[in-house]
Amino acid sequence: MHRMKVMAFAGTAAGLTALSGVGVASAQDAVQWRVEDGGNGHWYQAIPTLGLRWPEARDVCVGMGGYLVTMSSAAEDAFARALTPDVTDTGFWIGASRQSGVTCSATAAWRWVDGSLWNYTGWNETQPQCWEQGQIYVVVVRGSYTPGWHDFDDTTSIPRAVIEWSADCNSDGIVDYGQIRAGELVDANANNIPDCCEESTSCTPCPGDIDESGTVNGVDLAAILTVWGSDGGKYPRADTNNDGEVNGADLATVLGTWGSCE
Repeated sequence: MHRMKVMAFAGTAAGLTALSGVGVASAQDAVQWRVEDGGNGHWYQAIPTLGLRWPEARDVCVGMGGYLVTMSSAAEDAFARALTPDVTDTGFWIGASRQSGVTCSATAAWRWVDGSLWNYTGWNETQPQCWEQGQIYVVVVRGSYTPGWHDFDDTTSIPRAVIEWSADCNSDGIVDYGQIRAGELVDANANNIPDCCEESTSCTPCPGDIDESGTVNGVDLAAILTVWGSDGGKYPRADTNNDGEVNGADLATVLGTWGSCE
């Protein structure tokens, strides 16, 4: 069976490599917010930043192939909080910031680092305070004293951050980070980005093998016909060329690679 060679680079090891350059201590292992548990399939990890400011923490996360966590719901907020110690006034950076010069109370003032919509907030009842123009970054505080989101200035250092991975560069419906951890995608330089995506090569050496059985056969042909005209639906690999529609080009791929993938 023709499979990608597995490289011994786990996501955590890659993360620690990125963190070592900025003097950050070891981090706990990453965890997935599974779809079957009501999540989004993304991966998250709390990292001790040893007092980095928000821009520095943001750059650390980017260097690890992810970004400071963004939150679209109370459930995601709670999931991220659960990754950090429940200690009064111990907080962690999240990927939220305010545009300088924009009224603090305006929804349009705030933005997420991944460009997602600002449609959820978890502010503490006293926040945001915007005491000064520099209070443009958001920290989530745990514990019982002042829990919730707080706006902090650009000189404040915070002991932790939470990183999120959601990239799916090969459009197979699975977050790349998890596939790297599982050894399904090669990441030789340990930056949590699949080598196939960085090199613009196919991440599926046998693209016609829709069910990943190791052989292109009638099962794969049936999958193509079942989701014909869609984006792949329950068979995301049926869109073999990732153009957004299962059509003749994908059928040709299956027929052209018929037989064993070895």
